[in-house]
Amino acid sequence: MKLYDRSSLLLCGAFVWGCTLNAAEQTQAETEPVTPQLVEKQLRNAQAEFDEAKKMFNPWYTGPLLTPSAHVLPPGDVNIQIYYFLTDNFAAYNRHGKAKKIPHLIQNNPQAFVLVGITDWLDFFTVPGCLFNNQAGEHAVHFSDLPLGLGFQILPEKPYRPAVLFSVQEVFPTGNYQKFDPDKAGVDSSGGGSYQTKLNLNISKVIWWVTKHPMNIRGSLGYTIPANAHVRGFNSYGGGFGTAGSVKPGKNWALDIGYEYSFTQRWVAAMDVAYTYSAKTTFKGTPGVTALGTPASLGGPFNDQLSLAPALEYNPNANLGFIAGCWFSVWGRNSLDFVSGVASVTWTF
Repeated sequence: MKLYDRSSLLLCGAFVWGCTLNAAEQTQAETEPVTPQLVEKQLRNAQAEFDEAKKMFNPWYTGPLLTPSAHVLPPGDVNIQIYYFLTDNFAAYNRHGKAKKIPHLIQNNPQAFVLVGITDWLDFFTVPGCLFNNQAGEHAVHFSDLPLGLGFQILPEKPYRPAVLFSVQEVFPTGNYQKFDPDKAGVDSSGGGSYQTKLNLNISKVIWWVTKHPMNIRGSLGYTIPANAHVRGFNSYGGGFGTAGSVKPGKNWALDIGYEYSFTQRWVAAMDVAYTYSAKTTFKGTPGVTALGTPASLGGPFNDQLSLAPALEYNPNANLGFIAGCWFSVWGRNSLDFVSGVASVTWTF
């Protein structure tokens, strides 16, 4: 993404202002002689304006970690951003927001976010990935569900106007979601078995007129509509021996707010605040039984979660960047309590 050159804007402004002053001074000079003190004052003012302009810079951004961009990629450009999430799910929140310890579920989740610019107002993206689960001595490796999407530029960013983007994506159930090995305690799960339509409205703005250190503010509101998933046996929603039926996953809302502060053109601090809410999941069919012979449970109540993700970025140039940070939950209901280390590298060509 090409940002505005604030140094040029400031220098142009200084030039126009200087021309105005010069015209006024020329008018004044018709009645007053030019003194050495006046010349020295003009030189000092010009030098101060030039020094101020040199302190400004076009910021380079990689992140933040979670909140998506509100800019389409220029036509013909390709961006590849590799993510790696190492997550420890160590507790579970109950419906009252109290966390209770569970056996550590360790997840290694590499992802590749691929973005291709099509036109000035349209781009395409996909996010292939896989999931390595480990819990209580059991482990499994499977592909994750696969999103494919389009981003539409509603408004391009201007000096005093934010960028606005609307995206539509379809999530294909390529992950493992049913007929699990009953001895593996559910670590086989890497997907939901449901086609999901996701709608996102993203907004962002680089603010450079407040301080000499530009700031980037992003916001994203997402809504997910999942289709029913047909399940057999042990699955991502519960189940047991003889389970056969249909699960209706709950609709999901997600609100992300991202902030980036440029120390320099290359070094940036970032922070995300993320909130998600999912409605209850229901099941119709034969629930089956557990290994103890009791009826198996499927689905579950609503769940929500609030999390934070501070990070630090390093951007060697406008097309290459690195970011690393920590993502962790701070509150939730009927959801997991987790901490995750996240690292990413992005390259545009």
